[in-house]
Amino acid sequence: FHEFAHAVICRHYGGEVSEMGFLLLFFQPCFYCNVSDAWLFPKKSQRIMVTLAGPLFQLVLTAFAIIIWRVTVPGVFINEVARIIVTVSWISFLFNFNPLLKLDGYYLLSDWLEIPNLRSRAFGYFGNVLKRKFLGWPIEAVNISAREARVFTIYAVLALLYSGILLGLILVIVGQFLVGAYGGAGFLLLAVVLFFILKKNLYNLAIGIVKHFKYMGKLLKQPKRLAVYSLIAILIIVVVIIIPVPNHVSGEIVVRPIAEFTLSMNDYGLIQSKYHRGGIDPDDKISILQMNSSQIGVLDLVPVVKDGQSVHSGDTLAILTSNQIAQEISAAEVELERLEGKLSLLRASAKKEEIEEARSRVTAARARYDKALNDCNRAEELAQKELISTEELESIHSERDIAEADWKSRKSALELVLSPPRPEEEVVLEKDVEKQKTRLDFLHAQGDAQIIVTPVNGVVSRHSDESSILSVVDYSTVEVIVPVSDFDISRVGFGQETSIKVRSFPHKTFTGRVVRIPETASEDEGTSYYGVAVSLANVDTILRDGMTGYAKIDVGQSSILSLLYRKFLSRIRVEFWSWW
Repeated sequence: FHEFAHAVICRHYGGEVSEMGFLLLFFQPCFYCNVSDAWLFPKKSQRIMVTLAGPLFQLVLTAFAIIIWRVTVPGVFINEVARIIVTVSWISFLFNFNPLLKLDGYYLLSDWLEIPNLRSRAFGYFGNVLKRKFLGWPIEAVNISAREARVFTIYAVLALLYSGILLGLILVIVGQFLVGAYGGAGFLLLAVVLFFILKKNLYNLAIGIVKHFKYMGKLLKQPKRLAVYSLIAILIIVVVIIIPVPNHVSGEIVVRPIAEFTLSMNDYGLIQSKYHRGGIDPDDKISILQMNSSQIGVLDLVPVVKDGQSVHSGDTLAILTSNQIAQEISAAEVELERLEGKLSLLRASAKKEEIEEARSRVTAARARYDKALNDCNRAEELAQKELISTEELESIHSERDIAEADWKSRKSALELVLSPPRPEEEVVLEKDVEKQKTRLDFLHAQGDAQIIVTPVNGVVSRHSDESSILSVVDYSTVEVIVPVSDFDISRVGFGQETSIKVRSFPHKTFTGRVVRIPETASEDEGTSYYGVAVSLANVDTILRDGMTGYAKIDVGQSSILSLLYRKFLSRIRVEFWSWW
């Protein structure tokens, strides 16, 4: 429809459209419409309208697709089609107005400047200048006006740069795909395709090289030009081989604080603290505060610091309040006192008064027993003479036995008072006391854990969400992780100076040093890298967590040739070797 719009307007103004079709532009199929007759139109505005017809129709199509996209239900087929049309049309609309390619923007520029065949003429003029001025070919100069010379030079330089960069990017993308999928066969396929596409250009290049060697015999007879060539060659050698240039390993970074302490609530409803310290010797700790009692109804966490407040290591951040812990501590202390009193009583010796009283009871009991024994002997004599009944004799025997048992009981009580405590009873009580002390220490630790202190110096940041409560961040020093590929990791060493630019302060360059090089690689979106840690002082505390930018690690100096040779060697001995 875009190309038909060009054709309709060209016909409207009386022109003929000889052909329409598609071609490959930078390896992509593109439709085209031949409206060369527009150059026969007498008015400049008519030629411009023929060129504008396609983009204007595309804008109408984009507007119509936006309306469909807006009023239809998201996710249905027509909605997705409208969304794709909007995206593709808008991108192609902007791409079309690029005057450095032979698209609508180029023809608009050509019509506006009133210079037909601008691209071919600009390239022809610029090539003529290079051949005459730089290569010294004995050819005639192109006879054009000063205005055309300026236009041709500017356009040729910009178009060559843009086309070369665009073609290079496309070749890299296509080459990575083919080589990654088919290895050496993919590389050969790409080379063959490029040969057939650029066959004419390669032929012209070969002809030009042959001509240049023919002209070189004459050029060498010109001392001035020979001196210029020699000077250029020496300059290239010096720049490429002799002069060392700084080498850098760069990567995108995110600023992180050197130390951070975070207090939060985890998924199980437990208070969780995280401690992270970077630098040369990194450290990470996670602690979870779980109260001992299962009957706690309410547990209140009360922060005692404000947002933005500076704190030092050991300062209190928050306090957990719970009456249950205090009650359990009181009950444990009472039980410990009871056990310790019982143990003390067991270990203590009997008092003199207690011993005398026990002896008196034994003496009295012995006297009662002796009397009962004498009564029993007399009763037995009387029973033999049949002066008392059998029942009376049995009653007297019972009284004797009771008196004997009482005397023995009193004697055992005296022996118990006089004897030391038994070792097994003392050991049992000692273990009970130690067990209770251990429980009381644990409860005191739980009580002390209700006071949360910071292990780092820094600034408090209070959080409003449910999971995170607060954090303390040390901004005196910050750390960035520079992703370094396996190709460059061997050149990175400890202490290397690193320049850092962040997007928040584009006019400033921060300087740090490499403090940590990991032993193993990390992976992000299928790409492996080594996260090299760089530490830098944040004296003004202007760098904050989450700022992004780029870092360049200074890995020394070497010539341009050595850099290219190292890259080439890696390709040949690793990538190229793996294809076969």
